[in-house]
Amino acid sequence: MKPILVVEDEAIMRESLRDWLTDGGYQVESAEQGDEALAAIEEQDFGLLILDLKLPGEDGLEVLRKAKERRPQLNGIIITAYPSVETAVEAMKEGVIDYLPKPIDLNELEKLVSKTLGPVQVEIRPKTVTLVIDDREVKAEQGTTILEAAHSAGIDIPTLCYHKKLAPYGACRLCTVEIVRGQQSQLVASCCYPVVDGLVVKTESEQVVKGRKMLLKLMWARAPGIEALRNYRIKYGITGVKTAEDYGISSASTTKFEIEPTFCILCGLCVRYCAEVKGRNAIGFIGRGTEREVVFLPEIARDECSKCEECFPLCPTGALPSHFALIKEGHPA
Repeated sequence: MKPILVVEDEAIMRESLRDWLTDGGYQVESAEQGDEALAAIEEQDFGLLILDLKLPGEDGLEVLRKAKERRPQLNGIIITAYPSVETAVEAMKEGVIDYLPKPIDLNELEKLVSKTLGPVQVEIRPKTVTLVIDDREVKAEQGTTILEAAHSAGIDIPTLCYHKKLAPYGACRLCTVEIVRGQQSQLVASCCYPVVDGLVVKTESEQVVKGRKMLLKLMWARAPGIEALRNYRIKYGITGVKTAEDYGISSASTTKFEIEPTFCILCGLCVRYCAEVKGRNAIGFIGRGTEREVVFLPEIARDECSKCEECFPLCPTGALPSHFALIKEGHPA
């Protein structure tokens, strides 16, 4: 079986992919940038290139073009934190096998690698990996996320968009943690990041707590008074909204975010549950940035949601049933 070459300038991601593929029984080499990758391709016949789209100097697509000039039969998979329709189309024109957004769906990547190179003949992947979370040694099944590993060990990591029936999403970012490998540290969404042997995780580092407080203040401005946020405000000592005025933002409030309450924190639980579990797509997102919102699609929702309502209890703010009531009455929501 021909080896795999991982080309990724981010050290933690590069090492994690290399280790994960190696544990899966594949022979893997890695490179930090394009010229290093092309030099390796000159010397060795690889079966698959996994490239980050944004690399120092030449981007991943340009590196792939040059690599295929040297090895026309070489297959490539592009990964990127900045997916777009334009780059996806361009990548497909270059003949890539697939174009995967970060955080990478490891199950999907494993299927692509196995389809391209064939299954490994001997299963040598360990059943468990060992990592350290908040100075505690934790053993976790390979393929689980940091969030799942922490929760299984009784370590609390806040989250408002996670659900065990749904694919990892990373919308609320409250589950952000700091990971350390060697001399490198990075902030990642723990609900999306897979466990790796030897990984060190800090769930309450100074950087993590600072970011978490900012997110909670922003969410409180959107959904003041809800119980889930109230509990976290107490835990992290966030002040600025008078408890007597929890269901309205006071003009005397010292919160830094002045946003009209919508009682939707854009966790996406309702949208994803309807699409992934029920397959109905009766509710979805519209808009971008500060204009982004969740809406029911009246032509579907009026018929489907009254018979279901399974997503209603998932809503962290409890506002979803009232929004649906407006749809039933013929008002936009």
